Amino acid sequence: MKDKLISYDDVRRMSPIFRGRFGNTLIKLVLKISGLNKVNQVYDGAKQCEGVDFCTRLLKNAGINIVVENSEVLDRFKDEAFVTVSNHAYGHIDGIAAIETVGSIRPDYKMMVNFILGMIDTMAMHFIAVNPYSSGKLADKSSLDGVKQCIEHLKEGHPLGFFPAGAVSKTKVKGLRFTVEDREWQPTVIKLIKKAKVPVIPMYFSGKNSWFFNFLDLVDWRLRSVRLGHEVTNKKGKTIYIRFGEPIMPEEQAKYSDLKEFGEYLKSKTYALAKPTDK
Repeated sequence: MKDKLISYDDVRRMSPIFRGRFGNTLIKLVLKISGLNKVNQVYDGAKQCEGVDFCTRLLKNAGINIVVENSEVLDRFKDEAFVTVSNHAYGHIDGIAAIETVGSIRPDYKMMVNFILGMIDTMAMHFIAVNPYSSGKLADKSSLDGVKQCIEHLKEGHPLGFFPAGAVSKTKVKGLRFTVEDREWQPTVIKLIKKAKVPVIPMYFSGKNSWFFNFLDLVDWRLRSVRLGHEVTNKKGKTIYIRFGEPIMPEEQAKYSDLKEFGEYLKSKTYALAKPTDK
C-alpha cells in the first residue's frame, strides 16, 4: 500500500511548476483547493484493507450508507461472465460502491475505470484502468490495452463493470429545469459490450453530487473537475440506493444493429430503475 494516495511526488510529476523554488507550497495549495488532501485522509483510514474490505471500510469511514435492491439477480450467473452498466452519478463513490456490492458476490468482478480511480492501489485487483484524459500514442496504447484486458476477462468467464458515459454525470438544462444525467454513453464501450455477447445487467445509483459541484459544470467543466475531490467527503449521512435491473440477454441485444440505438437502450433501461424519491 502507498503511504499517501496522492503524494507530493505524484503532483511534482504533473508539471515542472511544482518542482521549482516554491514547489512544495504550490503542491500544498493544490491539494487543499482540489480536496485531494481530504481524499488522502479517507484513504489513510482504510488503506490497511484491500479489495472489497477496503471499499467497505472507506464507505463506512465516509459515513455513507449503501442500500442494495434486487442483488439476487447476480445469483443467476454464479459461474458465468456478465456485464454491469451503470450511470456515473458520483465519479468515484459509485465505483467503490459497485465493487463492494458486486465484488462481495463475485470476487472476480472488475471494472473499467479511468487512471485517476486506478491510482487506488488497494483496489487494483478489481480495476482495468484506461486513460481518457490525454491524447497521443501512449494514451491510445493505454486504451487499447484496457480493451484487450476487458475482452480477455470476459472470455475467461468473469464479470465486468462499465460506466459507459466515461465521465461523471453532467448538468443539463431542460426548459426551466436543471437535471443531472449521464452524457451519451460512449460508442467504444457500447461496441465492446455488443461484441461480448454476454448478459448485461443494469445497475442504477441514486442521487448526485452537491449542487455547487453541478453548478460549476455550467461555468466550466475544468472548475467542476477541480472540485471532485471534495465530493468524496461531503456525503456523510447520505444513503445511496443501488438497484439492479433484469438481465438483458444476448438474444435481446442482437435486435440492435445500430450502436447509438443500442447505447440509448442500455442507458434507458438503467435510468428506468430510478424512483421519484431518489435525490
